[in-house]
Amino acid sequence: MRTNGTGWLAATCAALAVAASSGVAAAPGGAAPDAPARLDLAACLQRAHAAAPRLEELRAAMAEAAAAADEAAARRLPALGLGATYRYASESMESEISLAPGLPSRTLSFGDGHVADVNLALSLPLYTGGELSGTAAAAAAGSRAAALRAAAAAEDLGLAVRRAFYAALGRESQLAAAELAAARLRRHVDEVAGALAAGAASEEMRLRAVTRLREAEQRRTRAAAARDSAGVTLGRLVGLAGEIVLPAGDLAASLFEDGVVPAAVGERPDLASLQAERARQDHLAAAARGRLLPRIGGELAAHYGRPGVDQLTNDWMSYATAGVSLDWPLWDGGARSRRAAQAAARSLQAAARHRDLQEAVAAANAAARLDLAASREELDRATERAELARRIGELVGARYERADASESEYLDALDDVTAADFELSLVRTRQRLAEASLLWTLGR
Repeated sequence: MRTNGTGWLAATCAALAVAASSGVAAAPGGAAPDAPARLDLAACLQRAHAAAPRLEELRAAMAEAAAAADEAAARRLPALGLGATYRYASESMESEISLAPGLPSRTLSFGDGHVADVNLALSLPLYTGGELSGTAAAAAAGSRAAALRAAAAAEDLGLAVRRAFYAALGRESQLAAAELAAARLRRHVDEVAGALAAGAASEEMRLRAVTRLREAEQRRTRAAAARDSAGVTLGRLVGLAGEIVLPAGDLAASLFEDGVVPAAVGERPDLASLQAERARQDHLAAAARGRLLPRIGGELAAHYGRPGVDQLTNDWMSYATAGVSLDWPLWDGGARSRRAAQAAARSLQAAARHRDLQEAVAAANAAARLDLAASREELDRATERAELARRIGELVGARYERADASESEYLDALDDVTAADFELSLVRTRQRLAEASLLWTLGR
């Protein structure tokens, strides 16, 4: 007596195709009450950008850089200040005036030792040799660089999320294949056991079937562990550290709309941030060189004080002052020129990093395109192989029913179906990962 080796094989293969495309493993008896969270790619990206500590840090750095730029710009504007002073001197200036001979002399006192002043002063930089303007331009470039670094980190996070999402989706597709393989063998073991009880099968056939079932169950356990591990990685990226987050998506669906590779963005933020950093250092070097020139400042002030400018009257009065100051360090041991040289060296470092990153992105783009082309070609072969394996399984199953195929031959055919399904899942996963890498190199 032989078991039915064709009808249920076609049914389980159809179920495998549905499970592999949806990325959802079969859950006997319904979903568990504490089933892991399941998110699609858009939800994963949204949650990751909202929860990433690195992006939060860079947003704070953006705010700091913007405040520094505003501060540097404000230093070029006039400053208004309110001041007050009081001093007491134990001695004051006196002058004795002698009149004509025989007449008494007079003593003139200049103040009484009490000096008080309240002033409202307006100070403004008239000329700084370009130091203040260079510093302000450097701070503005630093603010732009900080914003671009945050945008670049967001793109890097997007790549990490896409890779983790499709890695988990591929693992779940493999788990679905392992579940169906174990289900096929479990049914076959039951049928062989029934045939053995009826005297139509041997104990050796049952043992061979049980051995293959245990192998399939081991494969299913490994696939489940790999799926859960990938889910933990995805969970950390979306702000659920330590929890399993399963992907909801179609492994066979391309990341490219209509399968067409999109065009690259005009400017990658990581490359643009290095250009902004180089500009910042150039401005800092110019500001340091400007400090070699004299600084001229002006001040206008309104005063109300005692004795003011009339020490003889020694009374409260209001008056105004205006002044110009010059500050020109003539020699400082080369400190200012060395500061300019340091900024120029940092500018060269930023230029070298920009060139290195540009070459790395170009290489990653070429590698991703090669991987994508190879995976597309490989997908055609893997799809054909899976169809052939299923067809061979049906033919061997038909021969097995007629007692023209051995137990080992039939079990090998089932293993070939499982191996082909696993390989198809791996190829689709590699294709999605190549697309994710290509999207990153295109700045998307």
